[in-house]
Amino acid sequence: MRVLLVAGKGGVGKTTLAAATALASAREGHRTLVVSTDPAHSLTDALGLTGVTGRAGEWRMAARPMSVPGAPGSLDVLQIDTRARLDVAWATIRRSIGGLLAGAGVDPLVAEEVATVPGVEDVLALLEVGEHVSGYDAVVIDCAPTAETLRLLAMPEALDRLVSRGFPVEGRIARLVGSFGIASSTIEALDALDTLSRELMAVRALVTGPDAAVRLVATPERLVLAETHRARTTLAMLGHHVESVVINRVAVGEDWPAGLVARHREGLASAHERFAGLPVRFARYHDHEPVGIEALLALADSVLGDGDPLDLGAPRASAGVTSDGDQWFFEVCVPGAELADLEVAVTADGDLIVDLGPHRRVIALPAVLLRCEVAAATLDVTDSGQVVRVSFEPDSQAWPSGVLT
Repeated sequence: MRVLLVAGKGGVGKTTLAAATALASAREGHRTLVVSTDPAHSLTDALGLTGVTGRAGEWRMAARPMSVPGAPGSLDVLQIDTRARLDVAWATIRRSIGGLLAGAGVDPLVAEEVATVPGVEDVLALLEVGEHVSGYDAVVIDCAPTAETLRLLAMPEALDRLVSRGFPVEGRIARLVGSFGIASSTIEALDALDTLSRELMAVRALVTGPDAAVRLVATPERLVLAETHRARTTLAMLGHHVESVVINRVAVGEDWPAGLVARHREGLASAHERFAGLPVRFARYHDHEPVGIEALLALADSVLGDGDPLDLGAPRASAGVTSDGDQWFFEVCVPGAELADLEVAVTADGDLIVDLGPHRRVIALPAVLLRCEVAAATLDVTDSGQVVRVSFEPDSQAWPSGVLT
């Protein structure tokens, strides 16, 4: 199964491109699911779906994938209702935290609000995706706008680290001495967090695996291209394979003002420069929105051509260990990153922390590097692209005698 995440700044047309790509995939004979995690819920609008009674809400609020009538081949659509999922999946954790706060004298309404962690709806959207992908050949995910998507994709690793580092001892103790005054609701909350973390990591494996990639969508404006460039760098740092960029709404020809055409031509040239090494496609600017199956398939043909709409390219390792015989190196891909935006640290617990602006990735280092000392950290260009390279030298006191001679 192939998984394609279509991401970009709000308003650039990523939902339209996601719908067009999914339709083209279905036309190729792949059983395809197109999913929207965007709270704007415009995916069914793009597909021209209104429901059997003429109300688009029938499609927006469906709790399961629904077949798209008139689509070539097999195409299902699902728009995720994270609020409904929140009420069910987060209930145990929220009830436990809320109860502890209320027991401490906090107003019950305040306790309920505090117990609902900001951004948890985004996390639960990932779980919803994971529950519905079985049985499909291809899954196209219409992501929320860039900032929300980056936060969402960073969450599984962050929660896994919190649970594995913060709660394992406390959880075991709570289970052992539960009959001596430890609230059963606390044990339930720890179990629920552990289950949530494992489920999220399974979804992360799905969207970062060798058959998954991100397709970025932008428009030819300077500020949008700059944000998209930063998103590409951050996604790579977080372990995602960015396979291509689509520049949408490019004014071409005499139907548009000459100044606009010139600016968009410059923007397209800038995109090829910024995203060197990636396929850069473009979609023409039209005076009408492509809505409905026929219009979306025409858009797919103009952007993707005759090739496989889900050709994800060759995956690249986002992080890993190399050696030159005398030193080991741990490398993290950060294409297009500026040195001033990066901070790198290695903790006493054996974690590599990479900060890229407001975004952070924490990576547990392999055991061999825990017996080494950090020599340097540099921003280098290798055969696989630009990387943060942390150099390690063996610590002679941490290795058995004779191993390093």
